[in-house]
Amino acid sequence: MPAAPPDTETRAPEPRVPYVAALYPNEVQVGTAGGPGLYVAPVGTAAPADTVVAWASPWAILGYISDDGPTVGQNTSKQDIVPWQTRTPIRSVVTERQVTLHYILWQLNQNTLAMYFDTDVPTPAADQSLSFDVRSDSPQHLYAIGVDTKDQRGMRIIFPKASLSDAGDMKITKGSAVPLEVTLSALDVSGVLAHILLGPPVP
Repeated sequence: MPAAPPDTETRAPEPRVPYVAALYPNEVQVGTAGGPGLYVAPVGTAAPADTVVAWASPWAILGYISDDGPTVGQNTSKQDIVPWQTRTPIRSVVTERQVTLHYILWQLNQNTLAMYFDTDVPTPAADQSLSFDVRSDSPQHLYAIGVDTKDQRGMRIIFPKASLSDAGDMKITKGSAVPLEVTLSALDVSGVLAHILLGPPVP
């Protein structure tokens, strides 16, 4: 006697609706900080896997930065290939690419001053005072750095490995916060310069 047919019918999964480009206001992002907004950790520290999970230790908050916020920059160098038969390039090859993160730190402490001067992090005294040298023979320091923003959707930008590539003037001006202007350049980690996380849009 043949077996009875199963009560439930196996159905193929419904196809995912493809994304259609259109005018979506909820994809327009305002650059507000997601909590503290700027984090630093030793190179090799695992970063959050999405835009919701917390930044676990040893990720540390870098503190207040100027109201301009952080700026992600990109620079490329290229080599045009021009054949003998023409003056017009037939190819343009990117020979160098740099991704940077620029911000101005406003808090003065052992972590921010060490980053600005590219020195080892000094140990504060019992009263939280600092004393350290800026040396000519100090090795280059490496960081993992993360930016956390949240508006209609969360966005995080993580450099797994970065080093100081530029520092602005420390202008000690009456009536203004003392600025520690820092630019970090992303360094290659197995082909990765940066990792971008963009959360789902708010319905």
